[in-house]
Amino acid sequence: MDELELIKTIAGQVLQDHDMFLVDVELKGSTGNSMIWIYIESENGNVSLDRCAEISREMNFLLDAEGWHDKKYTLNVSSPGLDRPLKDIRQYMSNTGRKARVVYMKEGEQMRVEGKLTDAQPGKITLLTEDKKELEIPFSDIVETHILASFKQ
Repeated sequence: MDELELIKTIAGQVLQDHDMFLVDVELKGSTGNSMIWIYIESENGNVSLDRCAEISREMNFLLDAEGWHDKKYTLNVSSPGLDRPLKDIRQYMSNTGRKARVVYMKEGEQMRVEGKLTDAQPGKITLLTEDKKELEIPFSDIVETHILASFKQ
């Protein structure tokens, strides 16, 4: 098992015990100075700094037990934030009602659309476009989705 897969496996086990799920893992830097980014979410929206710190402590302990105690690495645990694309269908479900930009494939062509995310199910999402049309996009066709910031006054 390579390093990235090991990190994902350990993170999945730790997060399961905390009612959270893994969104993404990034491994950056050189072997002698690795930077690990673990992005997590919770279906109930409770990703606090304290919970991230707790996950980080558990991850450090388990990584060290897997032989990482001799390696120099920095572990960062956080929620993805608005600048990161959605990866997991549960992220779509928790963002229904918000405006999103979706890039998807349709008949071999890359399409881009913005609209209100009105529904998310395991196989598809539904957007209400700016011209008030409902657009269903199969989850498998989605290339990237970003939630757009809303600044209501």
